[in-house]
Amino acid sequence: MTGPQRAFLLSSLFKSNLTDIESYVRTIAVDFGLSEAERIVQTENIIRIFNDGIKNLNNNQFDNILNKVKETGFDEASIRKKLDFYGIDEEYHQNILRFFDDSFLADRPIDVDNLEMDFRGVQVATRDNFNTIINNGYTGDWDLQPNNIDPRRIQIASMNENGPYPRGCYINADIDRIDPILQPDGSLRYRIFITNPLIVNTGKRNVKFIAQPVRYM
Repeated sequence: MTGPQRAFLLSSLFKSNLTDIESYVRTIAVDFGLSEAERIVQTENIIRIFNDGIKNLNNNQFDNILNKVKETGFDEASIRKKLDFYGIDEEYHQNILRFFDDSFLADRPIDVDNLEMDFRGVQVATRDNFNTIINNGYTGDWDLQPNNIDPRRIQIASMNENGPYPRGCYINADIDRIDPILQPDGSLRYRIFITNPLIVNTGKRNVKFIAQPVRYM
């Protein structure tokens, strides 16, 4: 599990009011590319880090430090002073500091084509719901050249600011077929039918997109 992924989970726990934390963490961690054994270990780690870390801040304290980190960067000495001022026991400092350091890393800008450096195929950027795409079995319709897609793989990057799959999440899938779809204006676009979809949550939120939603990679 990467730092940005860890920060995403801990932040989600802090903002929620859950009774079954373990089930929630295991469910979210499915999208982190972990094996079942790794998810069990990481779930235990996340719960421990949460309980011995940011859980001991109130909402105002949490937001105050997080906003400062976003504005000026991660400054351990400055955050320690705030924690002392807030009366937070020193035994919780290290896990709190680690969270805000991970959050700072998660907010670093990243170009959408760098979400997965080894991916090859076609990448599309969308605000469509990932669950709808997977349930329908396709994405589109897209203005692209099917013959330019080699290998026949697709990466669908989320452009959403919020929701279960915000920026930093993507679907990798095999392309089953590509159907031409005539548009109302007479133009031709393409619907990409997918198989073996896998959702990945990088935890990175500051994803930069270009005007063209389709890239051949």
